[in-house]
Amino acid sequence: MFLLKDDTKILLDSDVIRHLIKGDKLSLLHKLFGDHLVLLKVVYDELFRSTQIQPIIENFIKFNNLKIIEFPSDNLEILKEYANLKKRFGDGESACMAVAKFQNNIIASSNLKDIKDYCIQNKIVYLTTMDILLEAVDTQLLSEDNCNHVIQTIKAKNSKLPVNTIAEYRQLINN
Repeated sequence: MFLLKDDTKILLDSDVIRHLIKGDKLSLLHKLFGDHLVLLKVVYDELFRSTQIQPIIENFIKFNNLKIIEFPSDNLEILKEYANLKKRFGDGESACMAVAKFQNNIIASSNLKDIKDYCIQNKIVYLTTMDILLEAVDTQLLSEDNCNHVIQTIKAKNSKLPVNTIAEYRQLINN
């Protein structure tokens, strides 16, 4: 998929976390990416607005030693970028994009409507929920059948994914 350098951080956006909670596969994040995962405090606060998922997030942070980092408010470039992005996008996406642009991080977000063009323009690598599920299949953490079940479970809980099966996704990205 891509090479993770030792110092590469993957900035998690709330939508990917919510998808994987709905599919009961949040643990895949740590299994696939380990210590590369980071949660900006802005995204953490966004997630904690939902009392339903709050205990799940707390456990995930605690048991996986997930780092929560403050928004780098001492960096003027990042602050300016964040302020501009917030005019068009949500807090979490804006924070992730601004930080990733200036710190060469990867973004994990499925909100392609908001992030895709910006990431392409700024040469920021991004992962979607489907990319994460595909990586889980490719590394044999999930079988294709199990993955398809996860996709259907996520969609049944009113979340949008672009395909119904992992084979459809593989075909979509290979065209």
